[in-house]
Amino acid sequence: MKEWESAQPNRPTAALKPQPLSLLPRSTTISTTSTVCNTDASWKSGSAGLAWIFSDHTGTELSRKSISLEHVSSPIMAEALAIRGALLYATSTNITYICLRSDSQVLVQAICQRKWTMELYGVLSDIDSLSFSVVSPFASCYFIFIPRTENGPADQLTKGQLSSSFVNPFNGSLISINEFYVAQKKEEKVVRRKNVIIYYTIF
Repeated sequence: MKEWESAQPNRPTAALKPQPLSLLPRSTTISTTSTVCNTDASWKSGSAGLAWIFSDHTGTELSRKSISLEHVSSPIMAEALAIRGALLYATSTNITYICLRSDSQVLVQAICQRKWTMELYGVLSDIDSLSFSVVSPFASCYFIFIPRTENGPADQLTKGQLSSSFVNPFNGSLISINEFYVAQKKEEKVVRRKNVIIYYTIF
């Protein structure tokens, strides 16, 4: 690991915004200008459900989003992808002051202290650039660890997303049940057309 880290190019410190170097306490007062985002992920056998819920500083929910992904290597990778997805979603909605809250203490520490493993290096590098670089779309971005008991809605959202999705037998992609029925109907139509062609060919 040390040899791999030493081989990586030096990151220019001049191109980075000041960042938190330790975990912020949960009692940290959230600015009235900040949007709060709770992120979470569920993982099972390489498939993951990711979710993020945005709210204002008073706790009023603004929006929520959940997605499914396949070929996710581990639960902590799923958590990292959820944070990256939340940041990308926030940029698309022109949020500039954001507070990310996650129940993965190990991940929040890795982000804040820049202690990246080889598995998470690419995703955490993206998170770092989105959050702390001089070209970051955010005027303020910080991360807070919260216990799972305080992240219930996001946790339920991920589990619901994961349980309602599975691998599409037609092409191997992870889709929702509704999308499967649509794909199944399309496949049946193709089969019927082929049968009709065979029928007229034989007779």
